[in-house]
Amino acid sequence: MIVMKFGGTSVQDEEAIRRVISIVRGRLSQHPLVVVSALAKVTRLLGEIATEAEAQHEEKVKELLLQLSERHFGLAKALLSSSPSLLDECLGDVRKHIQGLETFVGGVCQIGELSPRSHARVISMGEILSSTIISYAFNAEGISCKWIDARRMVTTDDNYLNARPDMSVTEANVKRIIGLESNGTDIILTQGFVASTAAGATSVLGFEGSDYSAAIFGMALEAERVEIWTDVDGIRTTDPRLLDGTKKIDAISYEEAAEMAAMGARVLHPLTIEPARQKNIPILVLNSKNPSCEGTVVERSDEAPEGPKAVSSRNNILFIKIETQQLLGVTNILGGVMEALYSRKIPVIIAEATESEVGLIIQEEFYGLREALESISKWAKVTVFRDKALISVIGRGVVTVKGLADKVLMAAGRVYLANVSANMLSTNYVIDHEKLQDTLKALHEYVFA
Repeated sequence: MIVMKFGGTSVQDEEAIRRVISIVRGRLSQHPLVVVSALAKVTRLLGEIATEAEAQHEEKVKELLLQLSERHFGLAKALLSSSPSLLDECLGDVRKHIQGLETFVGGVCQIGELSPRSHARVISMGEILSSTIISYAFNAEGISCKWIDARRMVTTDDNYLNARPDMSVTEANVKRIIGLESNGTDIILTQGFVASTAAGATSVLGFEGSDYSAAIFGMALEAERVEIWTDVDGIRTTDPRLLDGTKKIDAISYEEAAEMAAMGARVLHPLTIEPARQKNIPILVLNSKNPSCEGTVVERSDEAPEGPKAVSSRNNILFIKIETQQLLGVTNILGGVMEALYSRKIPVIIAEATESEVGLIIQEEFYGLREALESISKWAKVTVFRDKALISVIGRGVVTVKGLADKVLMAAGRVYLANVSANMLSTNYVIDHEKLQDTLKALHEYVFA
């Protein structure tokens, strides 16, 4: 068995979905489990609906819900026009999902309050809608497809918007449900990103968590491989949307790919690697618009070459500086900071500490961050620097590459933090975000030209 995950741009419209059907058809002999994301930009639309509902902007919410409905109804009609009976069934299912969302969002509008649990329920609807339509499209094309709700399989904690799966429970669920429901079908189709808590409430695995879902399914099923289908030819030496002249990475280790993800590369979700690494399952990153390209394989470190692999970046990060008048010691000061953040489940990208100072890099204004910083400010001075960027050079042996810091300083003008990761797989720099493009170009040319 293999797992095939298709991201939002790979299922964004009729043409893209027909490509997906063709790609899957070519792998039917390998018994694929297909995992799909929401249509491109739909999760952001749902996030906007949630925000407007909390603000009690009822007319705006109705306008956005209409956009959501028209896009999905239009897609279903385009894909299923030659199968009237399947089209009627599909439209009925889509209508039911959207009406349920409308009712729920209407309640949020009434009370003007959006909890993390409610937010997760709203933004999870993109995957439910897309997978419903795509499952009907497979059946219309003669590929027997069974739709399964991922919320029945992936069980998480109650950190609703950035949930972490209970792997033992999830693995047992996946084996049992897939085993029972895969008989007599060509493929099983389910959703990425969405899950549920032990109590049955909808949760999500964090932004772009569909990759993580695919790896979890692959681990549970001990798949031959996990394929992540995107809109680029494998993993690149930097984000091709930011810079021309990038190169394809043919092979990369699990550890390097995880470091890339943690430092901002958008090809794989930061937590995707570990489930596959545990059972030595290769991950292939492929291009649904160019399926003949071999893409990138993510594999064991002894099978991947050494040397720099990529320059990655994160824009608009928060750089937080925490200072005390006393020399508290690294253990005490870092312990106090992390206690405030951990209790509120605030993820940290990088943390550095001295006897009296801590530097933190955090991706965004997470729910609960303000309260955490207020708690810390009772015993230390807290300064938050916004409009910053993180740029990283990643790869085994990267610390031996000379001149990286000089290149960053020349291009950026100022470096707020310079860091070598504890695993020695990356060198990282915090700079002003308006200098990111110039610095990225200079570093990429220096390392890969």
